[in-house]
Amino acid sequence: MTYGTARQATRAAKAAAVILTAVSCSVYDASLLGSGPADGGHGGTSATAGHAGIGGEGDAAGQGGRGAPKGGSSGATIGDAGMMDTAGVVETGGDGPEGGTGGTLSTAGSGGTAGSATGGESTAGSGGTAGPGGGSGGSGGTSAGAGGTAPVTATGCAKLSVPIDDAMDRAHFVLSFSTAINMSDATTSAISMRIYVKDGVAGTIFNYVQDSQYRFFGVTTANRPPLNSSVGWQTLNFPVGSQPDGGSAGAGGSSPATNIAKTDVRRVGIEINAAPATAGWTNPTIVYVDSITVTTIPTAPAQNFTFDTTSTVNASTTLTTDQANGILWLNSGTNDTKATGVTLTWVASCP
Repeated sequence: MTYGTARQATRAAKAAAVILTAVSCSVYDASLLGSGPADGGHGGTSATAGHAGIGGEGDAAGQGGRGAPKGGSSGATIGDAGMMDTAGVVETGGDGPEGGTGGTLSTAGSGGTAGSATGGESTAGSGGTAGPGGGSGGSGGTSAGAGGTAPVTATGCAKLSVPIDDAMDRAHFVLSFSTAINMSDATTSAISMRIYVKDGVAGTIFNYVQDSQYRFFGVTTANRPPLNSSVGWQTLNFPVGSQPDGGSAGAGGSSPATNIAKTDVRRVGIEINAAPATAGWTNPTIVYVDSITVTTIPTAPAQNFTFDTTSTVNASTTLTTDQANGILWLNSGTNDTKATGVTLTWVASCP
């Protein structure tokens, strides 16, 4: 190559370099060169009572084109516990777009657990645990608790069955004591008997006591409760100490003073009597006895006789003498029981 030709080639190369440099440079635009992460979207809402927060919304793309766009922060992940309604109705958990409903309980229950927010969605609030007498709330559903109050019943009692078809019919059921009990105190000495009249329209039922000489002292005629006045379980009271010994009811009728020794009581009895009715009796009349409580003098504790086991009742129908202490028995003596076919049994289940 000649010197002139080489020189021309060198000049052409320099011109090309200038052109390339001009093409690669552009006008500076700060909006195209954002240097840090793009601005995020707005933040989520805070949780309020019983409502979970709503997740934040991120911008479609951060400004500046560099770095992953940052989404808005989600709301508080756990809302405050739902409010408890009355009668055990548990409110819904934290409200998200599809928040579940807590279980409805029959009685007061614990508040449901608030739903948690995850990306703007919440899970169903739990129904919570029921208070006494209630069932467990279903998770997102309902579960009824055992509502209502259980009826008052007795487990184990004596069953008295007395066929009555005549005005002179009666029966005596007795608790005997091996030693004397003192029922002379006018304030405290008394007998209470818890009974349930299963079948009985006419006639009466009441308590009586006897001393060691078999002197009979019972509830006065005017205060004997009719069988048909007893509905459900009833407690009958006999104030032995305060009732005067005059005009009291004798076995089968009224009598003057019996001269009973209240300090020497040896028997507590139950009498079922056809009187004062003259017709309309139930045959048989059936009465359940759950317990008999004997209160004596202030310095002695009350004696409570419950018929919870079969050993507390003697079912014999031929007894005429005192039985062991505290055992209920049927006195079949001709002066005590005049009805025919009377029975005394123990039953494990009562009304």
